[in-house]
This record gives sequence, C-alpha cells and structure tokens, in this order.
Amino acid sequence: MTAGDAEEAATWLAATGGHGMLVLDGGVDLNSVAPGGIRGLRRRYPQLSLVIVDWRRDRDTMLRAIGEGAHGFISKDMEQDEMLQAFRQVMAGQVYVPPIVGNIDSEILATGSSGSQPASISSLTERQHEVLTHMSMGKSNKEIARSLRISESTVKVHVAAAFRLLGVHNRVGAVAALQSRGDASAVMRDHLLGRRQAGTSLRTRAFG
Repeated sequence: MTAGDAEEAATWLAATGGHGMLVLDGGVDLNSVAPGGIRGLRRRYPQLSLVIVDWRRDRDTMLRAIGEGAHGFISKDMEQDEMLQAFRQVMAGQVYVPPIVGNIDSEILATGSSGSQPASISSLTERQHEVLTHMSMGKSNKEIARSLRISESTVKVHVAAAFRLLGVHNRVGAVAALQSRGDASAVMRDHLLGRRQAGTSLRTRAFG
C-alpha cells in the first residue's frame, strides 16, 4: 500500500507502533511526522526500520539521513535489481549504505584519516567488533548498551577506539568498513532468525 504524505505515515505509525519497515519519500517533511525528524522517529519507534527514497543523489543528504538513524537511503533511479537488494539488506537487519557513500569511505579506509595505513577489521577487539556490528543494524548507543548489557559510556569508548583504529570519522564509515568485508553477515543472519522465531512480521509501506 502506498501513501504520499506525512499524515498517512503518522497514521500508520500510530496503528502499528512502528513495528515494520517504513519507506518515506525524501520530500516528506519528517518533522511533521515526528518532532526531531529522523532522530525523533527512531527515538519514538526504536523497532522501526526506516528507509528514505529520493531522486537526490548528493552525498551530504545521504550521510545526514543515515547518520541521523535511517536504515537506508535509496535513489529512485536505481536499477530494479539493485533497489530490491537494498531493501533485502535492510530487511535482514543491516543498514544500506549507497555506493556513492561507500566508495568515498573506502578511499578513506584505504589511507586512514591522517594518511597513514589504518588497522584492519581483524585488529579490533571482540567487544569493539560486537559494538560496530550492532551499530550496522542501525542501533543507537543506548540500544547497543542495552543489547550488550554494558553502560552507554562504555559503548562510546569502544566506538571511539574502533573509529580511530579504522581511520573513519562516523558511523557511515564504520558500517562501510564492515560491509566491505562482510564481517557482519553471520550476526545479521542470527539477528534475522531470532526475529522470525519470535514471530515478528515485517510490514512494508511505501511512501511517494
């Protein structure tokens, strides 16, 4: 079912409690759906899988959306097979990073933030890897802390250390690093299986 405005999106969220995937057109005023836009939506509906679809392909817009908590930013002019794969990735519990963002972050990963060679994923501690894997599911620091049963401040320490080792500056860069190696795949499969066993049904609505 398709709806093209903020009112219908808000109605669906109220009816479902945000359990499912919400696909929003980039032209929808997110602040009219929830105060605080994407961040506000994720805080109010932590189980929500949020995807933005838009004609715009500029990197800053994509980075901002994913950085604020969207599980993916999908361009409307993508090839059908690519678009389907992107949605499958989000449905599997991952964050879809557009190629234009991933390619640039790969360049950063190749040289490091200061021009030196960064450490590889295998150099991360087990806990750092766990934190980044949960991050690639789109979880906030608070949600990661709850999942791993550690404090939020400890999560921040692990995140900062992992970013420094990998030579990245933000969540998008870290997720791109994991996805480029496929390191999160096993955890994602377990995550998806757990959701299925719990009887969670993923409802999808397309907006715009």
